[in-house]
Amino acid sequence: MGLEKRQTCWAIPNLTIDCMLSRVHRQLEADGCVLRINESSSQVAAPDQLTPGDFVKVRLWLDDNDSASINIGLAEVRQVQNHWITLEVIHVGRQERARLQRYVESHQAIPADKPVLLDHLVIRA
Repeated sequence: MGLEKRQTCWAIPNLTIDCMLSRVHRQLEADGCVLRINESSSQVAAPDQLTPGDFVKVRLWLDDNDSASINIGLAEVRQVQNHWITLEVIHVGRQERARLQRYVESHQAIPADKPVLLDHLVIRA
């Protein structure tokens, strides 16, 4: 992948993953879809269009009482295997991170001495 493509993806990712958090374990797991966004529309894209090193935006929905999604402004694709996408979260706002932390703490299925990795997200798309 050329440097020019990487810089463009870094500056304005044109792929967004829209997903619903489905499981809190050692990492966050979600179900969703990959969307290719342009100025006037969006269309579903196949997960295999992503490759490690690509940058995406993520809209993460929680099943809490807040109707707003958590907007992850920048995440890097680490792995794509079958329909599973592994991401590393690079940028999320402070208030949104705090909201996600509160949600995770209230839904944590494992002992609190083993914290959930908030900067890693696995998505089935």
